[in-house]
Amino acid sequence: MTLPDATAATTSAPDADQERWNAYWSRWAAEYDDHQLTRLAQPGERETWTRIWESALPSSAREVLDVGTGSGTVALLVAATGRDVTGIDLAGGMLERARAKAADHPHPPRFLPGDAVAPPFAPGGFDAIVSRYLLWTLRDAPAALRAWHDLLRPGGTLAAIDARWFAPDGSLPQETERQAHFAAAYDEDAFARLRFGTADLERIRADWEAAAFTDVQVRALPELLELDRAHGMAPGHSPALQHLITARRAD
Repeated sequence: MTLPDATAATTSAPDADQERWNAYWSRWAAEYDDHQLTRLAQPGERETWTRIWESALPSSAREVLDVGTGSGTVALLVAATGRDVTGIDLAGGMLERARAKAADHPHPPRFLPGDAVAPPFAPGGFDAIVSRYLLWTLRDAPAALRAWHDLLRPGGTLAAIDARWFAPDGSLPQETERQAHFAAAYDEDAFARLRFGTADLERIRADWEAAAFTDVQVRALPELLELDRAHGMAPGHSPALQHLITARRAD
């Protein structure tokens, strides 16, 4: 399969907040991924997620970038439909889990270190960009959207799934070691940088349009809410209505 080549990594100074977030996600990668695997084994999970991503991506989208791939769940699902997928993440622990699962995949994605805000690829290299549970943690959402727009070929698709996971006041539980680590990594000052951390859908839509995306569509996903209620959330999380947001780069 032919995939876009990664370009040289950015030489900008490390971002202290991002480094704390990377450390958090690496530390808890195994626990996070174990929950993902448990959920995918439940009835209807894999089929529902596959159907949602297939509805979001046109059949012509062959080369797909999964930004903030984490432990590779979305990349692996999309690659199973025969698409060529590249997943990037800054958390080394997550990439280790993703690569381990790709070893036995019939059409494995490639997993590379890379910043979702500034992916290390040449412009115009992808037919589609996808993400799941990434929008809320973008340290510079406008810059990320501009970068994603540039990475897409004319007519390319952007598709993201996320929800409003946090209270408007930014309060976070700290009952477990993982929750305490999360609250330390995403402290008040750091969380203030997250434009989509508690954003409503109109804010997200407006920012996507400001980044020159067209045909921005938002679809509620009550089927995922039903699965969350039936099969259980990760510790410390509560079910929330998720939305699929899609858009195109103009032809």
